[in-house]
Amino acid sequence: MASLSISVEIDPALPTPRVDDEAISTWIEGRLNDARNLFIQQMSRGGGSGAYYRRGGKRRSAPGEYPVTEAGTADAGRLVNSVQYEMRGPHEGALFSEVQYATYLAEGTRHMAARRMLADALTEVLESRPREDALASAARIRFR
Repeated sequence: MASLSISVEIDPALPTPRVDDEAISTWIEGRLNDARNLFIQQMSRGGGSGAYYRRGGKRRSAPGEYPVTEAGTADAGRLVNSVQYEMRGPHEGALFSEVQYATYLAEGTRHMAARRMLADALTEVLESRPREDALASAARIRFR
């Protein structure tokens, strides 16, 4: 299973607006949902500008790109449908896939370079947010 979590810890020494647990939970859940949607969108459009390979009659994504879903294949949508998020407390949530091969895609193997996965989607979402957002600047991503 591929999984990562995001938690928010506010440094009391920094001048930040007062934020309650519900606002933090809502913010985390929103970013996790945005990352899930971005990942699904990127997979559905077939990644980015990288080349594609034909091996065994299947279209493959290029190293460093998001995986590709190909309609009509036995596992079409399996990875996409497995991507979920959940809140694990008022300051922590997780984005994950329970598909066993998601870890191989995220980390690569000795025969295959890593693909862009959930951590990349979450990073893109967090980097697209304005830096003046107090929660965005306080967010800490913990991968596991």
